[in-house]
Amino acid sequence: MSIFFNLISKIFPLYLFILIGYFANKKLAVTKDGIARLLIYVFAPAIVFLGTINAKESSELFLIPVIYFVVGGLLCIAAAIIARKIWKDGTEKVAAFIAGTGNTGYFGLPVCLAIVGEDALAIVAMVSIGLILFENMIGFYVVARASYSPRKALQKVLHLPSIYAFLGALIINLFDITLNKEVVDFFSILKGGYVPLGMMIIGLGIAEIKPNHLDFKFGFFTLFNKFIVWPIIFLGIIYIDKAFSKIFNQVVYLTFMIESIVPIASNAVTYATELKVHPQKVAFVVVISTLIALVYIPVMVTLFL
Repeated sequence: MSIFFNLISKIFPLYLFILIGYFANKKLAVTKDGIARLLIYVFAPAIVFLGTINAKESSELFLIPVIYFVVGGLLCIAAAIIARKIWKDGTEKVAAFIAGTGNTGYFGLPVCLAIVGEDALAIVAMVSIGLILFENMIGFYVVARASYSPRKALQKVLHLPSIYAFLGALIINLFDITLNKEVVDFFSILKGGYVPLGMMIIGLGIAEIKPNHLDFKFGFFTLFNKFIVWPIIFLGIIYIDKAFSKIFNQVVYLTFMIESIVPIASNAVTYATELKVHPQKVAFVVVISTLIALVYIPVMVTLFL
């Protein structure tokens, strides 16, 4: 039980950021649109750049974002095929986006640090990079298609700075360029604002929810994928690696399993807001999954990890 309550104490502060976001909307008239743009165009690129720079000494670590990018992309495509048989109003697009990602950064980081320790830090960073790249490429394109032509949606993807932050960091690593401490410190400062703003945007979204935004079929579809499909897939990946490839160690396996049971990504609200595709409906399922995770993650960790 000590593990259970230790986890509760680690993740509870994240819920305070959600409350701050809610009251910021209700009392200060803060809207999620500006926060969404900051997260997409300023904070996410900083996370991608810094994480990629810090991973240059380990080739194994570079496999992790590839795994998450591929898994996210395949789940997104599979969900899109199923969801378009259920919805025709753009909901199918955000359902597909949600299927391919999770709250591995804002939520997963403190949980992994609490259970695995500091050894999980670099692994979580690589997981987050893989999913941020998925969100900025495949995911963003899929959601943009709810409102734009394929060409226009692709143009919007190419305007996202996280892609260029990743490429820039790869070039720096390839040529073994050493960055000034001041440059690294600048990106580290930006990184510090990512979690608070990322969780507050959930509260900002909740504040705008009305009864007509509640879609329980959408809720079941997204929650089943996040809390059932994701863990099953990563159990399979871990089994295959243990039995055949033997690339990763136990710390990576444990981090993979924790990251597979985190709630729906709050970035889903960010991108749905930026592209104006049912952001309130998305906020509803994000907050439900985040509430479920408050109990689900400690129980799963206590019982199985």
